[in-house]
Amino acid sequence: MRFSNFGDVQNYLNSLVNYEHEFPLGGKRDRPKLDATYAAADRLALSLAPQNCVHIAGTKGKGSTVAMLEALLSPDFKTLSFTSPHLVSVKERVRLNGGLLSDDIWQCGFEAIVGAIEQTPAIGLTYFEIGFIFFLWAARELKTEVHLVEAGLGGRWDATNVLQNTIAVLTPVDYDHTQILGNTLTEIATDKGGIIKPNAQVVVGKQHDEVSVIYDRIISEQHATLFRYVEHSSFIVHRSSFPDAHSSFILHPSSLLEVFSYQDDSSNIHNLHLPLTGTHQQQNAAVAIRVARLIKPDLAPDTIRNRLEACMIPGRQQFLSGKRDVLLDVAHNPASFAVLAETLRTHYANRRILAVVGMSKDKDARSSLAYLKDLVKDIAVIRLSNPRSYTEPELLAVVEELGFNSVCVQSREEAFMLMHTSSEHDLGLVVGSFYLAGDYLEWRESAGIA
Repeated sequence: MRFSNFGDVQNYLNSLVNYEHEFPLGGKRDRPKLDATYAAADRLALSLAPQNCVHIAGTKGKGSTVAMLEALLSPDFKTLSFTSPHLVSVKERVRLNGGLLSDDIWQCGFEAIVGAIEQTPAIGLTYFEIGFIFFLWAARELKTEVHLVEAGLGGRWDATNVLQNTIAVLTPVDYDHTQILGNTLTEIATDKGGIIKPNAQVVVGKQHDEVSVIYDRIISEQHATLFRYVEHSSFIVHRSSFPDAHSSFILHPSSLLEVFSYQDDSSNIHNLHLPLTGTHQQQNAAVAIRVARLIKPDLAPDTIRNRLEACMIPGRQQFLSGKRDVLLDVAHNPASFAVLAETLRTHYANRRILAVVGMSKDKDARSSLAYLKDLVKDIAVIRLSNPRSYTEPELLAVVEELGFNSVCVQSREEAFMLMHTSSEHDLGLVVGSFYLAGDYLEWRESAGIA
């Protein structure tokens, strides 16, 4: 099959089954096995054990941890990352040193992959699976040195779990995708813990006690090694009193700076700070530091400090300043909404907030939105641009049941424009989904908003 431009790649991808949009057989995985991914990798002679491979699973913090690892390691190593979903372009899913690959590489890769999997017998891959196969192909062709892989859903049966000889990273686990992974934290953690391979190196983020018990058991059974660290409680200082704070890294208007410390078995690192809001990001940073020092043990404290200062993560409590300030967050489950609420309470308690909210039907909208009570003035609900979305009436019923003041809009575009023009509000909040965040960023660019 000929791919003459990147549009051909996108069209091919859009023709595939995409479980991020819907589950054709009603919710459960219809293929709880890795056969197709193994078969495709074998036919293309792709290595399943790329060097310095970090495999990350968890409910929240996976993408942020990958971004921080890119910041910490890409100046020293040719670093290839695989994450999902994307905000605006599928190109965001496979990055080299944090940047997008060229159209030519995508076209060349898909010609090779599709040509191979369409040979008899044909191998049927999903949208997610072929993206991961492209990552493996790019790792070989680009001769990359560090490989960062975010599991898509769960761990044990995720396509990425064909990887071997990995550093296993478990970010915080909470309730999400319960119809697939299970209704208890034990079930969810057991699925995600499936990425821990025999004799693996393992780094575990902050967890509920119930989850820690599961991971300790799996680590023991797999004769793996847990590498520990300590992320100290953060404290807040005025930016003017912190000598290393640089204004170019400030993403929200507060005059306060959150500072934290890190410790592992070889050193203490003090006065760390991020251009990202919230203690959850400090926890993600601690995980990233511990992993980075497994790959590069001589990574110096000053280097870590300076590289984390410059780490930018679109869509994660991203503050966009302008005539109307907007906070953009991909929070989509109760755990991530709880984190967002902490940020709103700490930094934006006196702002009059209009939130534009859209969510997928498989998310617990009621428990999620309840965290915004007394923090958000008004909510405008919209339908997402994918088939799994709550309809406006469905989401509106949840909003009104929780006692929010609802604002009537006819479209996403109208909601975005109202958020920017309403005289009754001084902060916009876009939240509920990666798809909504991506739609807003595209609208913002087309509307010419700097």
